[in-house]
Amino acid sequence: MPPIDPKAASAFSVVRSFPAIPTVCLGIFAVALAISSSATKAACWVVLLSALVSSIAGFAFSPIAGAFLFHSLSEPITIVRILLVASIAQQVYCVWRLRESIEMRRCAPYLFGSILTLPIGLHLLCNTSASTLLPMLGALLITYGTFTALKPTLRSGKNPLWGRITVGALGGITGGLAAFPAAFVSMWCHVQGFDKHRARAIIQPFILVNQLLSLSLLMVLRPPEAMPLGLLFYAAPAVLGAYVGLMIFNRVDTATFNRIVGLLLMAAGIGFVRPL
Repeated sequence: MPPIDPKAASAFSVVRSFPAIPTVCLGIFAVALAISSSATKAACWVVLLSALVSSIAGFAFSPIAGAFLFHSLSEPITIVRILLVASIAQQVYCVWRLRESIEMRRCAPYLFGSILTLPIGLHLLCNTSASTLLPMLGALLITYGTFTALKPTLRSGKNPLWGRITVGALGGITGGLAAFPAAFVSMWCHVQGFDKHRARAIIQPFILVNQLLSLSLLMVLRPPEAMPLGLLFYAAPAVLGAYVGLMIFNRVDTATFNRIVGLLLMAAGIGFVRPL
């Protein structure tokens, strides 16, 4: 048997160590860029960069990506479908990557509250003008986001059960109304002084469960037309962005993580007050 070239063995080792899912997504992303129109290429890059930024903190993909997609694409229904496909792909990947630190019993009170109020949020979405409600939410996010960015570290709180259920209930309303369930839960985690791993282990599954429930209820309330299979391409840049965002998350301390959370809350708030 001929001896193995050390350089070839080293190169093969590098290839084997590269994660399989991001590698496949990179290939799909490259194909999508090669065969797509200029508008679709721009949308793919928006999804990738939005997923990267939002995956550092674990939330705010839809407000960030949506603000830009509504300027690069002309069909609102297509934009909503892109956001759903990309956001769910991002959240599934992040939850899978963080699965060892996630304890569903810690998430249960937040999810219980959100399940109670999610129908209220969807009712507001379908039957009221969001333009009268979202600016108030935006002002709150800007205010608290500024506080979080300026004071990223707080003492540990008592974390009462009623508080967890309440912020979950508020998240159910904002999740149904604005597809943004994580705002109040993120604030609560900051107020309670949670470190970045504990906060992320609560926020990430909370978003995923709320998105899946919202999508299921919307499909019942307003059955959609068949979704074009081409939109599944947008899952690839979302996962790629999440992969890089999680790498950054693992390298920052809790104070830096909370500052990033504050900045994303401010950015989402600005988008709700005055869309780009």
